[in-house]
Amino acid sequence: GYSLLGRILDGLGRPIDSGGPPQDTTLVDIHKLAPPALERQRLKDVFVTGVRAIDSVMTCAKGQRLGVFSGSGVGKSMLLGSLARNSCATVSVIALIGERGREVKDFIERSLGDGLKKSVVVVATSDQSPVMRIKGASTAMAMAEYFRDQGEHVLLLMDSITRYAMAQREIGLAAGEPPTTKGYPPSVFGHLARLMERSGSCGG
Repeated sequence: GYSLLGRILDGLGRPIDSGGPPQDTTLVDIHKLAPPALERQRLKDVFVTGVRAIDSVMTCAKGQRLGVFSGSGVGKSMLLGSLARNSCATVSVIALIGERGREVKDFIERSLGDGLKKSVVVVATSDQSPVMRIKGASTAMAMAEYFRDQGEHVLLLMDSITRYAMAQREIGLAAGEPPTTKGYPPSVFGHLARLMERSGSCGG
């Protein structure tokens, strides 16, 4: 619901800020199926990121998925905060999956800033169980889907998919799955595909 804008939630969608319980919310399934392939929109409308270097030489489209890959300490969080503040999206859903606890407040106050007003932040820190980290990603995706279905232009930022995969690896190995590619059990790749395919534009 719209009362979640400006709020900070845990992996189960419960508030962890001082704002009290949200009002007028709707229960949704966090494990939806991806939209059928023929219901997806083609990438045709420009998505304005508000970052001139991206908009000028690497123009993005609404409904597009993008990966940001780099080493630590080079400004990924600053870029995500800039996208949430300055892009043409009307709602931003930000999932901090497996983030170090000391960096969460720093990201919200320094990188995100006044972009929090139109954002929902879902936090599942690295010290929490792998189940909580996985549910945090699914919860953020379900919120993005909800706002998309309300006609909003939604920007979903997830930091990071790698830590989501690592959480799923912990669960798979504990369940007795054999490790395959780089130590990841086969279920990881299926879960990644199901999560990623839920994002994007559909309908219309």
